[in-house]
Order: sequence, then structure tokens, then C-alpha cells
Amino acid sequence: MKQFFILLSVLTCLYLESYSQVYMGGPGDSQSDQLGNRSKNKKDGNELDSLGYNDVKSVIKSWRLSDYSTSKELIDLDTLLGLQHNYNPIFKKSISNSYLGNLGSPYQTNIYKDRLSSEQFLFFSTYRAYMLKPEDVVFFNTTTPYTSVYYETGGPKGQSENLLKVLHTQNISPNWNVGLSYNLISSDGQYQNQKTKLYDFSFFSTYKKERYGFDFVLNQNRLSNEENGGLNEDIDLTEGSEDSENLKVNLDDAKSKLTNFNFFMNNTYGIGEEREVVQEKDTSYIYPIDLVYSLKYESDSRRFREAISEVDSFYVNSYYDTENTFDKVEYSNVKNTFQIVFNENKNKWIRLGARFGIISDFGKYNSRLITNEIALKQKDTKVHNNQLLASLFSTVGSSFNWNVTGTYVFEGYNQNDFNLKYELTKWIGDKDSIQHGVSVIAKLDSKTPDFLVSKYYGNHQQWNSNFDKINELELGFEYFNEKRHLKIGGQINQIDNYTYFGLDATPKQTGKGITVLTGYLEKRFKLGNFYLNQKLVGQKVSEDRILPLPTFSIYSNNYYKNTFFSGALGLQVGFAVHYNTAFYAPDYMPSTGQFFLQNQKEIGDYPKVDLYFNFRIKRTRIFVMYEHMNSSIGSKSYFGSPHYPLNPAMLKYGLIWTFYD
Repeated sequence: MKQFFILLSVLTCLYLESYSQVYMGGPGDSQSDQLGNRSKNKKDGNELDSLGYNDVKSVIKSWRLSDYSTSKELIDLDTLLGLQHNYNPIFKKSISNSYLGNLGSPYQTNIYKDRLSSEQFLFFSTYRAYMLKPEDVVFFNTTTPYTSVYYETGGPKGQSENLLKVLHTQNISPNWNVGLSYNLISSDGQYQNQKTKLYDFSFFSTYKKERYGFDFVLNQNRLSNEENGGLNEDIDLTEGSEDSENLKVNLDDAKSKLTNFNFFMNNTYGIGEEREVVQEKDTSYIYPIDLVYSLKYESDSRRFREAISEVDSFYVNSYYDTENTFDKVEYSNVKNTFQIVFNENKNKWIRLGARFGIISDFGKYNSRLITNEIALKQKDTKVHNNQLLASLFSTVGSSFNWNVTGTYVFEGYNQNDFNLKYELTKWIGDKDSIQHGVSVIAKLDSKTPDFLVSKYYGNHQQWNSNFDKINELELGFEYFNEKRHLKIGGQINQIDNYTYFGLDATPKQTGKGITVLTGYLEKRFKLGNFYLNQKLVGQKVSEDRILPLPTFSIYSNNYYKNTFFSGALGLQVGFAVHYNTAFYAPDYMPSTGQFFLQNQKEIGDYPKVDLYFNFRIKRTRIFVMYEHMNSSIGSKSYFGSPHYPLNPAMLKYGLIWTFYD
């Protein structure tokens, strides 16, 4: 199946390549005008670049598809001096996380409002921040090729960690862009049996010519981790004097491997009389109606291998084999989405924007467990769902925007699941000049628990449960002021039939209603060239034995920033602090790759301090950081999760290099 999609992508590119050779004019030109311009330039004796322009100025436009791939969310390229030191993907998503201490290791955010529950394959929920999937891809349209290289490294030989991100994109014609990206995390870890290696490779393309638009993504994610089960005795760290690499861990020969393959294409076609819109000399066309068809294929797998030793001291059960474990789960899914979009203020009979669609997906699960004597294979379980989608929106107002979207599963495994979401933004004054206002969000969700939460068997854990639907109501309010660099808000979540991994590391569901109250504040203070960036999140849970969360989480980034030599050199010197109050942070089970409840030890009440220097020399940004500089000062109770300590102090450095001429 994968080979078929790869062949299809190659054939698509060859077709578009042959089509692009017909014209090479400027954006918005008709085909005859473009051919005429090309002939005229040739007669003038001027040499054209690959896009048919003379003396091209670099213009880079980037966006991400949103609203079920029917609209574009503009993305600003990260070219500023300031956040290079915050390299870990999980802390880019949330300021507080429970994780295994090593770059690339499984994690769970400690901020409830930051938690995602949309992954169809359960085992990716603890790795999602490291992965690139079609919904994360940033598309481009460029007048000149654009390349970005990000590299970070640190640590001694045998304990080093490396992070590499490479992106290249360029237009083949004014309307057609292609790109490649490669991301790699390779970290040996500071403790025994902790090595992680993760990479993703993506090919993406976008094409837009008047009525027709096409988006395409082909990508692969691979993740492999050594599982050490945490420290055998926490006291070896907190009161001992041994180096980290000499501390005894629970597991000697356990590994997990996950793979993810995606094929995605999105087609749009405009109907009706087009309206030409020019923004910053870029011409696009808006039609009263858009027809949208999306196809996504996904193939996932997880393997867990282990040579068991001292089984009684770590695992409670070994159902099939007391010497070796080989658990394997596979999942594949094909999703088709058809939509009709009535664009706002383009139709006589409806001034609001509206979107209606149907989503149909077909999935298949399979589990295998291989022992020394027999290979147990679960019968393939096929799961399908058909759901309706409807949305009304008003997004072009100068002071008031809103969007309401609803989905309902009318047939399939998740029958009668629904989701309603309402978003409103009110600017105080003109949104293009005042830039402050309020936003409101309300969501009502009823969903069937994930298939693998209900049914799974492995050598150490297995379950077969019949859970009720999870119902959740969310209400949120936020005030933002970009001029004053201020954001303050609050949120309440009411959850019924909350589903979680209990004290025995298997799924449970509570009949109690759970209320989560969240308040947050983000503020940047400035005094001359000194900056104090503060983020604070407070949380209160009605049932913290079932859903433990830290009461307060803080990220404080404080620095001095200035430029020299007429702006050619930028300098930033500062320190950053991560802190959260103590709570019963979740433990981690290697055999299932999931975090679960524990009530033996509180984790937290420890500030992790990083000292950094950031430099910018023209387009090159360089950083040097002494991470966790306070690890040898005071208490050594620096754990990211029970029995999993953070890495001790480490010198790191890296650079970001961009080319777009």
C-alpha cells in the first residue's frame, strides 16, 4: 500500500512538472500573458530565473491548513533572536510536563488545557510533540528558494544528544511549490539504557491556479527508545555520590519502536464568478462556492521487545512468557472528506460563511504477541465511522469574528459521538490597529473511548472493557493585549466518565464528575534592554486522586537583549526557569508506553534553571546554553516523573541558518 502512494506521488509530480513547463509567468497572469511575457523577456536578452522573473525580490509566504483543510492559517517564519534555547519540542507546546528526563522520551503535559485527545493510535499520545503529520505541515509560496537548518548538540561522548531540522522549499512555477523536511533527534541519555532516536521525513507540495488548488503531503515518522524502567532506587540519586551513568536502573534489555506513515492530498475547486483580491502584490481568487475533497491514509505500528530479568521486582504479571516479551500492535486508516464551502459575503442568499460536509473513515487494528513457543495473533478488527460536519462563521469583520462548528457520527463504531465548538473574538477598536480584545470558547464533546483503551492484550498488561462515552463541557475566556504583551484568561472543564490508566497501569473509568479550573497569565515586562517574560498557570481539580495536576506551573524567561554594528550583530543573555508545585505526577509503564496513576511519591517543587547566550550574525543565529545549571546545588530531587530523573547539568550549543536568496 505504501509503495502505491509513493508511486502516485511521483506520477503527480511528473504531471505537474510537465504542466509547469507550459508557462512561467508572474502570479495572476493569464496563460497567454505569461507566454507573451516570457517571449518579450527573451527578446530583450534578459536572463530569467527559474520562476520567470528578473531581479527577483525574496517574498516568502507560509501557512498551515485549518478548518478541515478548507482555509489557511498564516504562519510567521521564526527569524527573530530570542527562543533558540527552548529547543525541546514538548516545552514548546506546554510549560510543564511529566517526562522521562531525556530528549525524545515519552511525556504527558501537566497542563490540562494543553492535552490533546485526537490521536487515533493510542501509543502516539506520549510522543505527539516530536512528530510531524499532515496537519502540522507548513506550506509555502516563495519567489526564491528557502532553506533552513537547525542544529543542537551537547554532552560528552556516549551521553550526547543531537537535534537536527532541515527544511528546503522552492517554487517550480509561480503557482506551484514543493518542499522537503527532515527532523532528527538522537540522544544517548545521561543514565543507563535511555537512548532515544526519532526522525521524520516529509515531502510536501501545494499548487493554486485560479479555480483549482491542490495540497499534498507524504511523510514518515520513526521512533525508537530504550526502556530502562527508571531508577532501581531513587535514593541512589538523592543521597548518593555516583555519576548518573553508574546508577542502577530496572530494565536492561527493553526497547520500543513506533512507526507512522501518512499520505494526504487535498483538492479544492471554485464555482461561480471569481473575485480578484490583491494583497501585498500577490493576486488570488475568491469564489462564491468551493468544493473540497481530502484523502488521508495512515499506517501505524508499535513494537515492544524485552528480555525479562527479575520479573517479580518490576512487573506484576507475565501472562504468556516469563523470559521474553514481544508485543506488537498495528493500525491503518483511510479517511475521505467531502465538503462544500459557501464563502463569506460572496453569495446573494447568505452573507455568513458556511461549510457542510461528510467524513468517512475505515480503520483496522491488529495485535500480535510472540512467545518462545507460539505466536498469538488477534483477529483483525475493522472499525469504520461516518459523520456529518456543519459550520457557520464570520471572520472578515473589523472588530467581531466568530465560528461555530459541529460534527455528529451517524453510523459506525463511534455512533452518536458529537462535538460542538463555538469561538468568538471581539477586538476593542479596529483589530488591525488596536490589537487588543477578548476571546471566548465553548465546547461540548461526547466521544467513545479509544479502541485500544477498551481492548488490548500484551504479555504484562491486558484488558477488555466496555466503557461509556466520555462527556466534556469546556468554557474559556481570555483578554489579550499585544501592545502591552499581556494575556490573561480562565477555563473550566466539566468531565463525566473520565477515562484514565489506574494504579495497576490498566484503563479505568470513573463515574464521578470531575471539574478542572484553570487560570493563566502571560506578561512581558521591559525596562530599557532588559526583559522579563513570565508565564503562570494555576489549576484546581475536584478529584485530584484521579486527575492529579500541579497547583501552579511557572516559566520565567529573563534576559538582556541589544544589537550592535548597525543591527548586524544581535545579542541576548539570560536565564530561564521551569517550576511546578509538587503533586503525584504520573508514573510510566514501558510495556504499554502509557503514563498511569501513582500515590507513593510527589514530584515537583524544584526549579530547573538554564543559563543561555543567543547571538545573531545577519541571518545566522547561534546559541550556547548551560542547561540545568543548578543540578549540583542543594537537593538532587530533580525528577521529571517518578523514578525518572532529569538530566544533570550539560553544556549545549547550536545554530539556525537560513538561506532565501
